[in-house]
Amino acid sequence: MRRKTILRAILWSSFTAAMYFPSSIATTLHLYRHKDPDIEAYVQENLEQIIEQQEEKIGISYPAERPKIEYLFPEEEIYSGFVGLYDNKEDTIYLPSGLLTTPEWDFGDFMATIFTFNSTADVKRVLDHELTHFYCDGIKEQVLGQNYHIFEVNYFIPEERIANQLINEGIAKYVENKMNGEDNDPFPFEEWPTEIKGFSNRVIYEGGYALVRPIIDKHGEKGIQFLLFNHLTPKELYTPEEYQEKILTDIAKLQ
Repeated sequence: MRRKTILRAILWSSFTAAMYFPSSIATTLHLYRHKDPDIEAYVQENLEQIIEQQEEKIGISYPAERPKIEYLFPEEEIYSGFVGLYDNKEDTIYLPSGLLTTPEWDFGDFMATIFTFNSTADVKRVLDHELTHFYCDGIKEQVLGQNYHIFEVNYFIPEERIANQLINEGIAKYVENKMNGEDNDPFPFEEWPTEIKGFSNRVIYEGGYALVRPIIDKHGEKGIQFLLFNHLTPKELYTPEEYQEKILTDIAKLQ
């Protein structure tokens, strides 16, 4: 069923839902569970081109294999607020296609954005981000083996888990921004957390991007590879500029 047909029905049912919580939340949750054939068609038609453009612009090389792509979000992740998810155990990208818009936009995209209070996201941006996770996962599997993520889940202390997120999300955000013509002012290190509970999603994504940007700008794929295996130590977690300087110095020594 096309999304605009779904939205017409939701427009009326939302008045009932509003008795319990805002209609935009009801609409968003409904669209998380809706599979949009237009988004699926866009991905199938443009996936290879998106990968080729990343390889050319960022200077990276994807493996011959491609990730599996699902167009409905896992039920347990619906309330996370994420608009894309990569499962490194299954090599699968999950897209909540009902909440995604195409770069060209159509009336259904407009309606979805209005009715969800701007909770939609551009499918190309999401693909650029999640494909980068797939690319980085392949690099780590080559070096550490296919089950490396079991160690990360079971043995990382909190500081190591945050460091891992900063690097992985920072790299993915870098590629996403670069491929979509965005080069925002980086997260100000003056606002960097001084304790672990301060690492919000904003710090993980925007701060991670600020952390890795000068390294990838200068060293491209080599910089990405070095970052993936040289995370911040628990002490460096709170001194991002020192970490940047150390990584840039270490890479220079290898040349």
